[in-house]
Amino acid sequence: MSIAADLPTRRNEAWKYSDLRQAVGDEHHVLRDGRDIIERLAPGTQRLEATTRQLFVERMVDDRHMDARSFDWIVSEGAELTRIVIQTGKDLPLSITRVRLAAGAKYTQFVLCFGARLARIETHVAVEGEGVEVTMNGAYLAGAGRHADLTSVIEHKAPGAVTRQLIKGVARKGGRGVFQGKIVVERAAQRTDARQHHQGLLLEDGAEIFAKPELMIHADNVQCAHGNTAGGLDERALFYMRSRGIPEAEARALLIEAFLAETIPAGLPEALHDELIGAIQTWLATGKPPEHQSTDEEGML
Repeated sequence: MSIAADLPTRRNEAWKYSDLRQAVGDEHHVLRDGRDIIERLAPGTQRLEATTRQLFVERMVDDRHMDARSFDWIVSEGAELTRIVIQTGKDLPLSITRVRLAAGAKYTQFVLCFGARLARIETHVAVEGEGVEVTMNGAYLAGAGRHADLTSVIEHKAPGAVTRQLIKGVARKGGRGVFQGKIVVERAAQRTDARQHHQGLLLEDGAEIFAKPELMIHADNVQCAHGNTAGGLDERALFYMRSRGIPEAEARALLIEAFLAETIPAGLPEALHDELIGAIQTWLATGKPPEHQSTDEEGML
């Protein structure tokens, strides 16, 4: 039995840049009960409650099948959770994560997305306690035939929270990068400080980047801002590096690496930071993401 009627298309506002029905085509998948199509496609929802300082590293590497994942997490009062996602699988990696944050909690997320036939990493964060800190960064690298979609909603329901979101991406000819980010500040969330920025680089003619940052503010004592830019490499910086004897290809790679590396959060274990930088360097050198083992890791920071 076809599930096509249940799958979103570009007519669905939340999926306007990512046609899941077209990507799935005539493939047959089981749909379960759930609040979202990705949760319905996933084999189950993984639940986690962070009560101390925890690090979760998630690798999405399946090249041959749909890889649909659903997470439902709670970060307890005063606890810290850091989530790192490295997506390299080239078929249909889909993920939805819901995070609820109690008073004084800290949530840090970084997504390194290399795109796929259709890759979508979706995150919903609910700030439910006072004094929460949220860092939601990401980088996408979309080569030919790859589609990378980073979508997020951050809802501020309590006062005094600080949110920072920086998404950067690059796309080559035939690649598509998508960022959809919404920050909602409810009336009770006074003294919220929320900043959201997206920057995209179109490396070649025929590359596509779609971005839709949004702020919905219902409180009056807040500091909120958002921004979006897209363009090519800084030719002045490229000229400067070439004038110092650096070959053009190397200069371009160095500029792109520095551009993307700014999104990587501080405080990660050195080996993990080096892995992220190495993955970016591999893509810049070969046009392909690195090969990763299909293991997820959880531990203390």
